[in-house]
Amino acid sequence: MLPIWPGRDTTGNRSGGCVMNRKLSDRWHGPFWLGGALLALLPFLIAVGFDGPRAPWVKGAGSFGDNVVLAIWWTLGGAALGGLAWIKLSGRSMTGSFRRWCGEKHKFHWMWFILSLGVYGVHNYLFLAGFRFTQFEKMSTMFGRILTGAVVVGVYWLACGLAGALAPKRMRRWPWVVAAFLPFVMLADFVAILYWKNPVVNLLNQLDEEGSFDLGANLASSGVAVPPWAVVVGFLLIVWAFYLMFHWLADRNWASRVQMPRWIAVVFLVGIWGGVWAEKAVGTGWKSRNAQRWGHNAYDVHLTRGLEPPLGVAEFQVKFFPKALSTDESRPAEDGKRPDIFIIMMESTRQDAIAPEHAPFLTHFRDEECQDLGRTWAASNSTALSWYGLFHGVLPVYWAGEKASYVRTKELATPAWFDLLKRAEYRMEIRTVCDLSYRNMGATSFGTQQNVFKAYTESPVGDIHWQDYYEQIPKREKESFASTLKALQVSPSSGNFHFIAVDSTHYGYRWHEDFDPPYTDYHDDAGVPGFPNDEDIASIKRRYHNSVAWVDFQVEEFVVELKRQGRYDDSVIIVTGDHGEEFYENGSWFHSSSLLPAQTQVPILIKWPKGVEAPPQSSASHLDLVPSLRDLLGFPADPGFPGRSLLQPLDEERTQMTFACNTGVSGVCMAWYRDGWVATFRWENPFSYGPPDQIHLDDIIGPEGSALEPVEPVDWQALLLEKFPDAPYRLFEEFNLSVQDP
Repeated sequence: MLPIWPGRDTTGNRSGGCVMNRKLSDRWHGPFWLGGALLALLPFLIAVGFDGPRAPWVKGAGSFGDNVVLAIWWTLGGAALGGLAWIKLSGRSMTGSFRRWCGEKHKFHWMWFILSLGVYGVHNYLFLAGFRFTQFEKMSTMFGRILTGAVVVGVYWLACGLAGALAPKRMRRWPWVVAAFLPFVMLADFVAILYWKNPVVNLLNQLDEEGSFDLGANLASSGVAVPPWAVVVGFLLIVWAFYLMFHWLADRNWASRVQMPRWIAVVFLVGIWGGVWAEKAVGTGWKSRNAQRWGHNAYDVHLTRGLEPPLGVAEFQVKFFPKALSTDESRPAEDGKRPDIFIIMMESTRQDAIAPEHAPFLTHFRDEECQDLGRTWAASNSTALSWYGLFHGVLPVYWAGEKASYVRTKELATPAWFDLLKRAEYRMEIRTVCDLSYRNMGATSFGTQQNVFKAYTESPVGDIHWQDYYEQIPKREKESFASTLKALQVSPSSGNFHFIAVDSTHYGYRWHEDFDPPYTDYHDDAGVPGFPNDEDIASIKRRYHNSVAWVDFQVEEFVVELKRQGRYDDSVIIVTGDHGEEFYENGSWFHSSSLLPAQTQVPILIKWPKGVEAPPQSSASHLDLVPSLRDLLGFPADPGFPGRSLLQPLDEERTQMTFACNTGVSGVCMAWYRDGWVATFRWENPFSYGPPDQIHLDDIIGPEGSALEPVEPVDWQALLLEKFPDAPYRLFEEFNLSVQDP
């Protein structure tokens, strides 16, 4: 490490580090340096750690990961400024000292540099694995990413070196924690992409979505049965281990023989940066448009401003319709019936999971008792957004804004579904086994006027998150069904609504200890393999199907009891999934990483009351349930909702739409499905607090794959309107093609 920058005496002569007539003594160096770091970090601690006011440079709730990155840079900068302030106030000269620091030979720690760059390269390669590149396009893109990584790693190194050079002697190694931790951060991102196809910053951003930091709730929702304190302690131990390893490498002579002045290192990095520009500039002349877009959109870090390709093949200026609200004063028709309505929400359930081998009752129920709905879709690929879309009857582009509004005001209006039931004078009861504070699911799904519900149950908070939460899920599901049936025994003969959410089919895939699952050769280890073979995937799916079988058994018992009570014939029973579950079909596990069918196609089973005519449909989605409820109860039709009543016949298929704010590495925010075709869209900042006013068509994929014939944006627009003629007019007040360079 460097000694503190030398100063000059009052005559201008170098003093060899001893400064005469100092205004501040050496003992103030530490407080200035450390104080600068703490002052820079303080706004982040107040806003994120203590849920206090936010400085303009601190991002809002739902940006925890982004704020961690910002806090690191602000802390390094604050420490450096604190050191500079002390140097200035102590009467030392800075210009000559900076020249000396740049000219001194620097042990560049090549082992750390190579390790970090290697991890960066493998990490970046994972992003390319899911995209359609030729071999040469992939090689060129990876070359550019390696050069980018060298610049990023080098700048990190120099920034930490500068902060360390300005630190007091006993603190000079502290900034190197950041440099030492860089490989670990990239390894964590590597794992997040490998398993969830989501950068780790996307996962970290969710930690404060409720407006305050709640690690326990997020661990529980992710299937990690570990106490929060253990995660924090483990994290700190990992940081310390990497820090020690970093200094062990730095002290090896065989790893640090190559030395160079820092100014040469800067020139070297500038030259590499030029290579990044050259690769990108040359690639624009021979790479396909898709390769350029995918190679750019997959990454957050870019060093070639001005050479970015368009985010999509066509850009549209749009204005989403305002969120549809059931605020009219209409009432159900006087002769309208008020059947009992039951919704059973199955966590992480794919449409093809309802099969006779492990869900015999639901298979029979779907085929013999329910309306034929064809292909059926969730409103989103994640639970909170999917529930929001179902109960509000709208595409969840409004979810982030309403969640942010709730964080500020602690108030949200009653969703359209429950507003309709309230006006029809229903008795409403909600029973879940999950924690509804997670991602503000309770407020965004049911509103904050919870006095409209006769019952409102969720999981308890606290130690249950990590101690035995998942072992208790099957038991709590049994309690939910039993308490619903008990409530029905003392309820009126009609006009009752019950929502029951089950979680056994969430990752972990559990069933009651007294239940005999259909498959005995299932995956019984913790976690899932990062590079699975066919048998690994099959065994994990068998465990998943065992949990589906457990829910199937519970629903059958519930329906049998409804029949015994004489309520079945005149009831509406809806069984659906909140989203799908991927088993490595597209190189990913679980959900919330893409809008492909494995994660968005869900069962929607609807048994209507006896005598209600329900024509077959070619497709349906969660967005159709609110319009169907209006129709069933005799409310006038409302064209403001993007869905349609499933009780009305339709000659041709309508476009089904899904939305994601957790976009994974694909960046796709919205997908449209119709007649075997898929249109995907992206836009800047899907976590934003309002619908975007500019969207980019990412691709149009047909039965034979990606559409390659369109060249100009106007051609893509024509194909989009041909394959999805109804979608723009259901979502947008304005939908105009922007002029783009070819």
